Amino acid sequence: MFLNVYLFISIICLLLSCGCDARRIVALGDLHGDYEQSLAVLRLTRLIDDKNEWIGQDTLLVQLGDVLDVGPDDIKICRLLMKLQATATTKGGDVIQLLGNHELRNFRGDYRAVNPDSLAESGGEKGRDQLLSNQTKLGLYLRTRKAIFHMGPFLFMHGGFSTATSNAISSLKKVEDFNNELTEALVNGTISPLGREGLDLTEDDEDNVANPILVRSILNVKCDDLAKVLDKKFPGINSVVVGHVPHDPRDFDDWRLCNGRLIDIDFGLSSWKKGDKGHVAALEIEDDTWHSQLIEATITLPERENVTILPMSTFHKVLRLVLFCVLVAVTTAFVVYLIRSIERRRKAARERAEYDSL
Repeated sequence: MFLNVYLFISIICLLLSCGCDARRIVALGDLHGDYEQSLAVLRLTRLIDDKNEWIGQDTLLVQLGDVLDVGPDDIKICRLLMKLQATATTKGGDVIQLLGNHELRNFRGDYRAVNPDSLAESGGEKGRDQLLSNQTKLGLYLRTRKAIFHMGPFLFMHGGFSTATSNAISSLKKVEDFNNELTEALVNGTISPLGREGLDLTEDDEDNVANPILVRSILNVKCDDLAKVLDKKFPGINSVVVGHVPHDPRDFDDWRLCNGRLIDIDFGLSSWKKGDKGHVAALEIEDDTWHSQLIEATITLPERENVTILPMSTFHKVLRLVLFCVLVAVTTAFVVYLIRSIERRRKAARERAEYDSL
C-alpha cells in the first residue's frame, strides 16, 4: 500500500516539476544597425551579460529582420547574432533571425539605405557584394534565414499577411515550402514556382502586396479578414507578430491590434532611424501559457502603471524547487521505511531460526 502511494506521489511530482520549466520566448523588432541599442535590449531581456555572452539558457530569441541598413554597425550586429546562436544552442536555447526587406535589398545590391561607414567598412559596393554572397560564412548565414517562423499559436514574420499572401501561402505546410524555396532562391539564384505567385523577390514595398517580408499589414489591416484567414487556413494560430512599421509603444492600441491577433513590435529601437533615442523594448512570451507582455526600458504602458509583474518563469522555478524538495523528502522517507522493513524481516528470520534450533 505504501509503495503504491509513494509511486503515485512521485509520478505527480515529476510531471508537475517538468511541466513548470517554461521556455521563454523573446521577440525583437527591427534593429537597423544600432549596436548599442541592440546590446541594451538583449541585456534588458536577460539574454546577454556585460561581456555580450549568452546567459539566456534555453530562451528562444526571435529577431524579425531588418538588422541591415541605416546604422553603421549592421554587420557587427549580424555577427553578434551568429555568435549568440552558436552559444545558445549548446544551452538548449536558440536564436532565430528572420529576413526583412532590407536584407532582401542588400541581396539585390540595392545599397541606398546602407550607412556610409558600413559600406566603407564592407569594402564599398563590390566588397559588400562579396561579403553578403553565398561564398562567405556571413552571407550564407543570412541567405539561409527564414521569412516566417512558427511557434505554438504564433506566426513571426517581418511584414505580415495580406489577402494575396494568404492565397499564395495558405497553410503551415506552405509556410515551410515558402521558407525552403526562399532559401533556394537566395542561395542558388533560382526562382521557385511559389516565388512567381505574387512573391517575386525582386519587387519592393510599393510594388508588392503578397510577400510576407514586404507587406505593411499593420497599416491596412482588416481585423475580420485577418481572423477569417487565421481561423480557416491556420487553425491554432492566435497571433501574427510583425515588425517593419515603427511606432511608439506607449500607444497600446498601436502595437497590439485586432484583439491581439496582430502584434507589431517594431518600436523604433534604432536611434539612427529618426536621429533620436530609440525605444528599447521587446515582446516576452511564456510557452506554457502563451502569455505575452511587453518588456521596456524607457516607457510604461498605462495598464501596467504602478504594477509589479512577477515573471512567470520565476514563479515556475520556485514551484519546481518546492516540488523537488517534496519529492526528495518522500523518497528519503520511503528509503528509510524500506531499510527498516528489511531489518525487521531479517531480525524476525534470525529469531525464527534460533527458535527452530532449540
